[in-house]
Amino acid sequence: MSHADARRRAVRLRLAILLVAFLPVALLPVQLAAASPANAGETYANRAGALVAPYVEAGLFSGVVLVAKDGQPVFRRAYGLAEREWEISNTPQTHFRIGSLTKAFTAAAVLILAEAGRLGLDDPVRRLVPGLPEAWEGVSLRHLLQHRSGIINFTALPNYYDQIARVDHTPGQIVALVVGEPLLFPPGERFEYSNTNYVLLGMAIEAASGLPYPQVLRDKILTPLGLKETGYDDLTAILPRRASGYRRGRAQWRNAVPMAATSAYAAGALYSTVDDLLSWNEALGGTRLLSAASRAAMFDDRGTGYGLGWFVSRAFARPGEPGSGHRVFGHAGSIPGFLSINDLYPDDRLSVIVLSNTETAPAQKIARDLAALHLGRYEAPEEIVLEDLILDRYPGTYRLGPRAFLTVARDGRGLTARPTGEPATPFVPESDRTFVSRVADMRLTFETEPDGRPTGVILHRDGRDRTGPRVSEEEARAALAAPPATHREVAIDRSGLPALAGRYALAPGREIAVTAQDGRLFAQATGQPRHELFPEGERAFFLRALDAQITFLADEAGRATGLILHQNGYDTEAPRLPDGTPGRPRALDKGRGRQRG
Repeated sequence: MSHADARRRAVRLRLAILLVAFLPVALLPVQLAAASPANAGETYANRAGALVAPYVEAGLFSGVVLVAKDGQPVFRRAYGLAEREWEISNTPQTHFRIGSLTKAFTAAAVLILAEAGRLGLDDPVRRLVPGLPEAWEGVSLRHLLQHRSGIINFTALPNYYDQIARVDHTPGQIVALVVGEPLLFPPGERFEYSNTNYVLLGMAIEAASGLPYPQVLRDKILTPLGLKETGYDDLTAILPRRASGYRRGRAQWRNAVPMAATSAYAAGALYSTVDDLLSWNEALGGTRLLSAASRAAMFDDRGTGYGLGWFVSRAFARPGEPGSGHRVFGHAGSIPGFLSINDLYPDDRLSVIVLSNTETAPAQKIARDLAALHLGRYEAPEEIVLEDLILDRYPGTYRLGPRAFLTVARDGRGLTARPTGEPATPFVPESDRTFVSRVADMRLTFETEPDGRPTGVILHRDGRDRTGPRVSEEEARAALAAPPATHREVAIDRSGLPALAGRYALAPGREIAVTAQDGRLFAQATGQPRHELFPEGERAFFLRALDAQITFLADEAGRATGLILHQNGYDTEAPRLPDGTPGRPRALDKGRGRQRG
């Protein structure tokens, strides 16, 4: 048989109905096939269950998922363990820490007090919270609600998660952590997510009401709506059916880093269940809680992509057609051990809620896929069957960085790929050279010789491509066994540091902000703490808090044009963004890639 015949035979297609739910959102074509909407609840539930199953089998998800149409659940299912030490399963009644989903409750409390005349959305925060810096005089409650204050995010401080977050703090103590920091920009100029904004809003709520923030929520929101399974968390209290939070480390489950609820306060201290969150969404669709004017204000983003406690966007839009797609109001929550998503499609009367007690959960992807499935915006992937002769070519080791390798192995009719220090991920074929993951936004493309022998791989992940050659296992072992380089601070001419300041694009939605201050250089990745850079050369710097280094690329005038981040065995190039490039809101919380709180 000729090579051409073998290729045609290898890529023959057959429709895989049972795989309809597995196509990742990031890979969806814009024009999607019109799958039938969920007019038969059992049919949708079966397909939704098939969609979630691979994430559970891959160890990426444990938690509870709920999809509701017109206020009635059409898919409601629990997965995995709420307590791993005693192997206690999650149930739909399990309580999860919901992180930044708290912000919508805080925003509602502000609107309720505004309706009562106790405060105004455009009131300066200093009028309600005394002792704030004079530099914050122009910051209004509306700026705080929409993350346009310019106040630095306290959860981005270098020692927040390993020190600050572990012990109880008063709101004043939290704000005191950042009062000495300058504003990132004049209030109202642009969007920059900051949990400090919502801590200040909690303090404003207490000042305007004369009551503690948890009591205001209980009296004004939770009790009137009958949300008996939602509350301000207290880790010293006995809470029935409380889920423990977990993370993955070196292919093993670990307990999440402890975090005191008061460290999140009005930015992220609530717990809830999927049923209570559905009742919450339904209440926001009517006038039980807020007036029509307040509800309109809550979901008015004024062009920033963020309303009052909610991200405002459109899903499944057609390119080049502004205003197409489905309106969606949503938010994510992320605190150690927990991830959550609450997406509300107001025009479709559709709610999609995902609560997870593991940091690895692709909660937003699961939620968006479930919505696509229900709205008839999901396209069934075509299953491609490859012969063993082709599949057997690709297993081996590929070098993606100085100390980063990808180990590829056969897995039934597909492959698995394991980056250094991470668990293996399954991949299925898209063609005879391209493979895609059903559980993560990852794609493998193999570079081959004319006879089909692979010489390298392109790994598409997190919005960027990494290319690496095929190497021997011995070469990989030698590279990983070599001791890491040592880094020592040297004296340099610090007058040139301001020329290195700027914003550098790591990947879509991710960047590094470099600032120069008092003869020192600092770097802060999106949603991460700020770290000082110590020089080991005129344009080479290292971090002491992390095993990471940065090398700046510069033009003839000495002005930085880009940088290379050396971390986790990879070298990642990041071009410099033009000065004045606006920040953009992101639909996920960051901190480890998401906003935290």
